Amino acid sequence: MDIRDLRPEEGEGDPAPPTHLPPLTGQHVAGARSWTGLTYAILYGYRYLTLDLHVPEGVERPPLVVWIHGGGWNEGDRRYLPLWWPQQSLFEKVVASGMAVATIDYRHLREAVFPACVHDVHAAVRYLVRYADTLGVDASRLGLWGESAGGHLACLASFVPPRVAAGGVVDGVDLVGSVGVGGPQPTPEALVSWYAPNEQFRDFLAGWDGQGADPAIVDALLPVSQVSAAAPPTLVVHGTDDRVVPLADAHQIHGALRGAGVEAELSVVEGADHCFVGRPIGPILDESVAFLARHLGAEGAAR
Repeated sequence: MDIRDLRPEEGEGDPAPPTHLPPLTGQHVAGARSWTGLTYAILYGYRYLTLDLHVPEGVERPPLVVWIHGGGWNEGDRRYLPLWWPQQSLFEKVVASGMAVATIDYRHLREAVFPACVHDVHAAVRYLVRYADTLGVDASRLGLWGESAGGHLACLASFVPPRVAAGGVVDGVDLVGSVGVGGPQPTPEALVSWYAPNEQFRDFLAGWDGQGADPAIVDALLPVSQVSAAAPPTLVVHGTDDRVVPLADAHQIHGALRGAGVEAELSVVEGADHCFVGRPIGPILDESVAFLARHLGAEGAAR
C-alpha cells in the first residue's frame, strides 16, 4: 500500500491508535531531498533516537520546521501523521512553502519517564543546528510544530527562558538535559501548537497506570508554567469538540502568552474533535504553514 492511501481501518471512526500498520511504500516527500534515520542521540541501553529531514529542492538554506508527533507520550512514529489526515500532506505542504521539515522520534513513557521526552526534543534541535550547514538548512530560522502530546513537547521546548537555555534549571527541574549534542539550547522563532494539553496533562499523569513523572515536577511540565516574554510568536489551534484535550487548555496557553506580552493567535475549529476529526484538514494545514512561513521568512510560500 502506498502511504498516501493509508486510512483508519473500517469502524475506527474515533481518534484511537491502531494496533499495527500494513506494509507501506511511497514514503518520499515530493519536491524534497530527504535524509532519513539520522541519529541525533545515542543513549546506552536505549534504541538510537532518530529523525528524518526533508529539504525543498532548489531552495538555498531554507528555514527549518521541526514536527513533533502526538500519541499520549506513549506511542507514535515520526514517519506517520494521524490516520485521519492524508499521509505526507503536512510534510509536503511545508516543503512546497519553501521550508525544510524535520520529523523526530522521542522516548515514550514506558521507555523513560518525564522529562526524558522533553530532553529528546531539545537534543534533536541541537543536532539540527549543529549540522545545519551539512544538511543545507538555515537553523537560525527555526520553528516548532506539534500535535497533542507533541504540541505539549513543542511548547515546553519553545518556552524555555533564556537563562535555562544557557544551562540552568526551572524550580530545580532540568527541562533541557544533556542528551546527544551538547551546547546551549537554540530558541525557535515561531511555534504552532495543535490541541496541546496543559491542565489536562496533570489529569493524564494522575490517571495513568505507569510512573510518568515525579509528582514534584509536574507543575514545571505544564506549558503555562514556562511562559515568559521570551516565548516565540505562537499559533494555538484547537477544535471545539475535542474529547481528549479540552478547548479550555488552548485558552490557558493562549492567555498565558498574551499575558506575557507574546504575539499569540488562537484559532478555534468549529465542530472538530481531537486530530481535527470531523473537519477537513487542508485549510487548517494551510493556516499553520502560512503562519510559520511568515515568521520564518520563507520564500515561495504555498498559496
